[in-house]
Amino acid sequence: MRVVAFVIFLLLFPVAFVAVYQQGWLDKYIPEDAIPADPFIKAELATKTNADDLATRINTALDNGDYDDALMYADIAQYMVVKLDPETQARLDAEKTMSRSVVRNTGGFFEGFVTGQGNSTAAFMGAITSDFTVVGDVRDIGREGSKMVVGEDYSKLILGLSVVGLAATTATVATGGGGLPARIGVSLLKVAEKAGTITVRFARNITRLLGEAVNFERLRGTLRTVDLSNTAATRRAVTGYADSISFAKLAPVVDDMAALNKTMGPAESVRVLKYVDNTDDLARVAKMGGKMGSKTRGIIEITGKTSLRAFKTVTNLVRLALEWIWAIVAGIGTMLFGTATRAVTRRSRTA
Repeated sequence: MRVVAFVIFLLLFPVAFVAVYQQGWLDKYIPEDAIPADPFIKAELATKTNADDLATRINTALDNGDYDDALMYADIAQYMVVKLDPETQARLDAEKTMSRSVVRNTGGFFEGFVTGQGNSTAAFMGAITSDFTVVGDVRDIGREGSKMVVGEDYSKLILGLSVVGLAATTATVATGGGGLPARIGVSLLKVAEKAGTITVRFARNITRLLGEAVNFERLRGTLRTVDLSNTAATRRAVTGYADSISFAKLAPVVDDMAALNKTMGPAESVRVLKYVDNTDDLARVAKMGGKMGSKTRGIIEITGKTSLRAFKTVTNLVRLALEWIWAIVAGIGTMLFGTATRAVTRRSRTA
């Protein structure tokens, strides 16, 4: 009886533990990273997708010219250790050739550099590069600032990010690169807004933070004294104004964006924002990106879950336990079968 009770305890304890952990009641005692997320994520993915589904997603992406999406799904297939069919793999390999990569990337980079817009990785890189050279920020300040000073509708988000970005560039130069993460984070947010991947709620959230960082009324007064068609004059005026900007409340957001860029790359950092509604969501996605890298958006899309904790459920634990139990049973069965076979063989030899 005691043995049975002990076995029941061993079976129920992990379930109870994960249930309590999922509610956040153990946060003070157990760090989130103490429980590896990989097994839980793979268990969830196994119920949502398979080799055929991933191949379909890859082929659809390639048909639509979405090479980055195709690579993302291929990355998930590799993560799940599922093999793609030969035809799909051949299409992926063909797209990786140097000639196709050059054609795909060159035009996109210049589009992003000149307009600050685009949908490809190359275009996003072009837009970010233009911001690093302050060309993009000054261009957008001139465009949105001109509307602001005459009382027309303007994008407070684009204008605010451009002003903050110019200040971050100045800080990066002054600190020998110390302001680079902030510079990257601001650029990614601006590119995402132009690409339409920032949700309405998150845009509202960021705009509110920009309102606390940038005194827009004072900025209006500064821009009224400048010929905004003169890029050099615009840059000097806004650089002088930048000393009044407060980065304190905006810093966690741009830091999370810089972290996404480091683990996922610029394009995926921009695209994954369609699953972010507030700064807490961004922090969770950034943490998930630190573990899953460029697969993050695809995993979110397939499973609907945007945090590592969300995968660590009792349901997934039971799935994992059943897999382990089946493996143990199969192992024992194989061992018993082998033993019985050897016994029969020995008897037949001695008969």
